[in-house]
Amino acid sequence: MRFICDNCNLGCEVEEYREKLESTMIKKKYSLLDDEVIKTSQFLDELVYKCVICEMRLKEISKEERSLSNIFGTHATFYYYGNQHLFINMYFYIIEGIKNNELIYLFMEEVIYNELLEFLKSNNLSLEHIKFKNVRKLIKGNREDGLGGLKEEIRKIGLDDEVQKYSGIRWIGQPSCAIRNNSEREFLEFEKNLTEALCNVNASLLCIYDAYDYMHERKFISETVIKESLDTHNYIFKDLVLEAIN
Repeated sequence: MRFICDNCNLGCEVEEYREKLESTMIKKKYSLLDDEVIKTSQFLDELVYKCVICEMRLKEISKEERSLSNIFGTHATFYYYGNQHLFINMYFYIIEGIKNNELIYLFMEEVIYNELLEFLKSNNLSLEHIKFKNVRKLIKGNREDGLGGLKEEIRKIGLDDEVQKYSGIRWIGQPSCAIRNNSEREFLEFEKNLTEALCNVNASLLCIYDAYDYMHERKFISETVIKESLDTHNYIFKDLVLEAIN
C-alpha cells in the first residue's frame, strides 16, 4: 500500500535516487569517500527530509550545526530510505565515534545489524568499539518511573566496567525494532523524555527512522510516529552533520 500524497512527485524522486545511489556505489566499487557517492546520498537525505517536513508543516531546521565529533548530550533523528542510504551515513557517523574512543551501541533488526557490520568490515572499519545493546531497560525505566527512572537507567549503564574504558556512548537505535518489541505508545513516551535525560551526559542517541516503511507500508513507522519524531528530538542527522531542530 502506498501512502505518498496524491499529486506528489517526491516518492518517485526518492526511489529514483535510491536506485541511483546503489548504481553509483557499484560503479565506484563501494568507495564511500567518492564525491559522487557522498553527494548522491546527501541528495537522498534532502528528498526524504522534504517528505517528512511536508507532513509536519511546522518544524524548521536552524543554521546551528554540530560536527559528528562533538555529539554528547544529543538526541538526534535520521530518516533513511533503503539500506545503502543507511549504511553510508552510519559509516561516517560511527567512524567519528571510534576516533573519539566512544563505545558504539547498536540496537536494530538482526538482519540489518549483521549487514551493517559486514558493510563496515568491507570498508576496513574496526568493529572493536561496536556492540549490540537493547534499549529495553531504558524503556522499562521510563515506563515504571518516568524521566527519573530513565535517568537512573542511563546512570547505571554509565557505571558499567566496559563503558568506563571509553570516553562515552554513541547509541544508534531503530524505532521500528523498539516498537515491535514494546508498543508504539511506550516508545513515544520514552522518546519524549530522552532529550532531557541525555542532558549533561557523556552519551548520545540517534534514532534511525525507516522512511521507506513510512512512505509505502506504515507497518511500524506510522503518521503519528513521524509527526512526533521532530518534536521529540533536538537534532537531525543530515548532510553528515547534526542540524538543530527549532
